[in-house]
Amino acid sequence: MITIVCMKWGAGFTAMHVNALYAGVLRHMEEPFEFVCLTDDGFGLASGIAVRPIPELALPEGAWRKGCWPKIGVFSPDLFPSAEAVLFLDLDVIIQRSLAPFLAIVRERRHLVIQREWNPDLWNLLPMWLRPDRGAQSSVFGFCPSTAEAIFSDFAAHTAERIKSFKNDQTYLTQTVRRRSYWPAGFCVSFKRSCTKYFPLNLLFPKVRQPSKARIIVFHGRPRPWETMVREGERWGSKRRFGIGPVPWIRQYFDQGDAMLTSLHAINKGGPQLVSEKAPASSPRPRSHGNRESEEGQQAPIMACACGCDCSTNNRFFSVSK
Repeated sequence: MITIVCMKWGAGFTAMHVNALYAGVLRHMEEPFEFVCLTDDGFGLASGIAVRPIPELALPEGAWRKGCWPKIGVFSPDLFPSAEAVLFLDLDVIIQRSLAPFLAIVRERRHLVIQREWNPDLWNLLPMWLRPDRGAQSSVFGFCPSTAEAIFSDFAAHTAERIKSFKNDQTYLTQTVRRRSYWPAGFCVSFKRSCTKYFPLNLLFPKVRQPSKARIIVFHGRPRPWETMVREGERWGSKRRFGIGPVPWIRQYFDQGDAMLTSLHAINKGGPQLVSEKAPASSPRPRSHGNRESEEGQQAPIMACACGCDCSTNNRFFSVSK
C-alpha cells in the first residue's frame, strides 16, 4: 500500500488546508493509497484521512517554532510498517499532474528522494550541472520505510546535538543522509522563482504564469497559495516579489477541490463524519506554533469518503490570516 502523508501542528495551518491537499491527491492518484495526517488536532479533517499523533522526539519548545524538526518524525520505524512507499507533501503545495512518477522513482531507488533546493534566479541561465547544489528542500520527499529507519534512530538518539548543529530539518537531511537523491528537474517548481517576478518587472508583466508541465508547485515562504486568493486590487507576496489581485488558476485549483469534497459529502448518505477532535498525543506540545513554511488520474477506491468541513463555503480561504 502507498502512503501519502502530511503534517499539521499548532495554529499555522488549519483542517481546511489538509482537506484541500487531500482533494488534490485524490485527483492525481491512479492506485489505492492511504492518506495520513500527523497532527496534534484532527478536528475538521475529512473522514477519508487517517489521523495519527506526531511521533515523539523529545523536542524542546523552540524546535516546534523554528526549523521544522517535527518532520523527522515521519521516519519513525513504527509509523508505516506495511507501507511499500511513502510520499510526504507539505500543506502549501499545489498538485497539477499525476503523482505516479514520484512513487515509481521511490520504488526503484529505495532511498530518500527529495527536492533539490532552488538556486537564485540568475543561476537559472546555466544548465543544471553548473548550478551550485544548495542541498535538500523538504516540501516533497519520498522514501521506503524499510530503508529509512536510521534517519529517525540517529536523530532520536542525539536530538539536542542535532538541533544545535543544524539549522533545520533540510540541512540535517542534506548533511547526514548519505543515500539520497533528487527528483528529476521540473517535477517540482518554486512558485516564487518560476511564476513571479521582482519589482518593477512584476508591474510591467503582472500576469502570474502557470507552469503547466510541473507536477507540483511548491509555495515555500511567502506567499502561500491561499494568500493569493485576494480581491481585485489587493496585494500579496513579499516586499520585492509580489502580485496584485487574484490568480485565476490557483482559485480554480481550490474550487475543484471544494467540488470534489462536496461530491464525496453527498455520496455519503449518512452525512459528514468528523474524526475525533484530538489526535492521541504522546506528549504535550505547544499549540501556538505553526509549521514552516493536469493529468487527471483515475479515482482510486479510497475516494469513498465524506468531507467533514463546510465545503460549500467557496471563499473559505479568505479568512485565513496572512
